[in-house]
Amino acid sequence: MRAFLNPAVRRDIGYRGRFPDEAYRDVDQFYSAHPELRPTPLVMLPGLSAAAGIGMLSVKDETARFGLNAFKIVGVRYAVTRLGTQTIRRGVVCATAGNHGRAVARVAREVGVACTVFVPAANTSATAGASPSADTRDARVQAMREDGAHVVDVAGSYEDAVARASEFGVSTGATIVSDTSWPGYDQIPAWIMAGYTRLFEEAARQWSAVPDVVIVQGGVGGLVCAAANWFAWRYGPNRPFLIACEPDGAACLQESSRSGAPVRLAATDTIMAGLRCAEPSPVAWPAIRDGVDALVSIPDAQTVEAMRVLSQPVEGDGALASGPSGACGVGTLLAIAADGASASAVRSAARWGRSTRVMAVVTEGP
Repeated sequence: MRAFLNPAVRRDIGYRGRFPDEAYRDVDQFYSAHPELRPTPLVMLPGLSAAAGIGMLSVKDETARFGLNAFKIVGVRYAVTRLGTQTIRRGVVCATAGNHGRAVARVAREVGVACTVFVPAANTSATAGASPSADTRDARVQAMREDGAHVVDVAGSYEDAVARASEFGVSTGATIVSDTSWPGYDQIPAWIMAGYTRLFEEAARQWSAVPDVVIVQGGVGGLVCAAANWFAWRYGPNRPFLIACEPDGAACLQESSRSGAPVRLAATDTIMAGLRCAEPSPVAWPAIRDGVDALVSIPDAQTVEAMRVLSQPVEGDGALASGPSGACGVGTLLAIAADGASASAVRSAARWGRSTRVMAVVTEGP
């Protein structure tokens, strides 16, 4: 693993994140009006907690969010509602590594508009014990097609797919529903990230005590941004210690934090397809810079081990089936808990020990 403590993090009393109060009110009003969109569970894993040497591990299980197997739809559904059916009457378009596209395709089907999804090439790297990225990609493409989406293969990276989706939107009038931003395009990604805060609002209604440490997956930064903003808004300087987790082969948030500004990686290589991103979303970056305490990356083998531990749990815990990106948070927990110089600074800064309460997110199923 690699770790970096963020020297730019703000914990002054005046910092309450970058979303205005009305953003949280709007999200709450939307989901309160839809009781059929039920919360996902917050699962306690006392057996794994004891094995990891902490007080308690709670896992926000996003493997069955609104009928899909990933958290993305909680942001997409809210953002599409904000857009309104008239705005999207000429269809929607997006780029995806898998889960975002599935969310957009499902919501497009539900509101009755056309959907086009640009999907980058699969990662061909192999890691022992993991389902190949190509198989995961094929299954997700098939699911999007079953929801009526037109899927376009892109012989390139996620960033290449984003560019193709943007070009398609401009040329056809389809509304771009992206969870990453670029100059002149930031409102919809901001709505999506605001929608993601529902995940943490639900967790707050489910936990018996505020966690001391929260571990959230990176990617382009949307979910981390939502967490950083929500925890700062709710708890101010007394908020939990927030860790952004990423693959070693695609740690764009960590490298950006080390540089003090967003950077683009020359290459990415990981089985964690949902986190195989080369650069942060510009609209997410300020909240990541100001609200994340530490950034930790792990090798693919570590997330494979976390998938095994979750699916074959220690005595007293329930089984949980996760995909590679989904298990990154628990893999990061295991890496931090293990003895080693690379984790010592994070453990010290987070006041990690046998009474520490940790929350991680399993962002996707297999």
